[in-house]
Amino acid sequence: MIDNKKGKKQELTQCDECCSKELKNVPDKGEVWCLDCGLVHKSQDVEANDNGAALFGENAHYQSVRVDADQNRSMGNTGPKMRFGAAGVKDRRKYYLLEKIDRSSVRNPHPFARRVKSVIETLYGRHALHILEWLVEMSCKPLSSEHEMIRKKQDKSMYTRLGMPKQSICRKKKGIKGSSDEQNAVIIAAAIVELAGEIGLMPKFDRRATMEQAGIVPKQIMNARIRIMSHWKARVSMGWAAMPPRKNANDRREDAIVQAMEHVFDMLGDHLSAEDFEDVLYETEARLALLQEGTGEALSINIEERMLVSVAVYASLTSFGLQSGAADLLADVFGLTSSGIRSRFDALVKESESGDFNDNGAFDMSITCAEQLNESQQQNALIAKFRLARVCAKRNSSSQS
Repeated sequence: MIDNKKGKKQELTQCDECCSKELKNVPDKGEVWCLDCGLVHKSQDVEANDNGAALFGENAHYQSVRVDADQNRSMGNTGPKMRFGAAGVKDRRKYYLLEKIDRSSVRNPHPFARRVKSVIETLYGRHALHILEWLVEMSCKPLSSEHEMIRKKQDKSMYTRLGMPKQSICRKKKGIKGSSDEQNAVIIAAAIVELAGEIGLMPKFDRRATMEQAGIVPKQIMNARIRIMSHWKARVSMGWAAMPPRKNANDRREDAIVQAMEHVFDMLGDHLSAEDFEDVLYETEARLALLQEGTGEALSINIEERMLVSVAVYASLTSFGLQSGAADLLADVFGLTSSGIRSRFDALVKESESGDFNDNGAFDMSITCAEQLNESQQQNALIAKFRLARVCAKRNSSSQS
């Protein structure tokens, strides 16, 4: 509603700028929004006992702004013309429209933090973002004014550690920092997710897909991890943050084996039929269950996780006569050697036959382990975790398709 010269209120029917009739009246703000171009019109249709005095006039507490800053960014801006005026602009009408939108846009005070959050949500999912949002803000936003005053009184070492990690990461030499803001955001996002997986805030993610997609290298992620962790510890020492409890050795081993299983069976899915895939999968699960992996009493605790999974899968493939070329495929997954996998397998089979290695029959090649494993016994926790991860992955892929 707008006052005309006779003092009567005239209803606003179209936008003053683009003449669109797609308008939305927002009485609580005393505004009318154009849904096409985003221009905000002031409406004087307010009651005497409402908050009109705070909306209009010299004593107004609020200023009308465009409702969607993200949409503003997608529309672009007038660039250097905004600084040097409209001289030489071909479409002067469009220039003044963009100028109005630019003046009414809400500025995001920390655009880089928002970019990192967007990367985490895109690459690792919304659930990961909910868990790690506070860690992103700690890494990409400056200290409060009160904490900054305290920081200035610290010694040089603590002063540096309390500095914003984002600034330090993005100012490293070429090859350590990213080649663009977008690449820096991916580096910090990957570092935060890896750090969260290491200390147990969430499951571990494989960095290889992220590095290949973004064109980054391990040393860039590792540098960011070290810097963020150092800043976090500095905050903890000042009493400004709390450090979550770290995973114990058994939990970390369990996570590593589950992750290795995921990598191996993702690869085998391209080389085995559906029937053979299921047979090898359950046979490998049975071997790990017989070895009591996933518990504090694991019989193969001295075997590195990736080698253990590779040997267990190779043994399962051998049980079904599918071992031809398998060692090379398994070695490519983890950067191992095929001869190393075969020799470790032969050694474990011999130790099992001689009784030097108590494996509960996990490497007894005379019978399949699935037959040895009593299905009535309580399900191995590691196997349950691996199966749950695969079910979630299948549901996610089916929903996306």
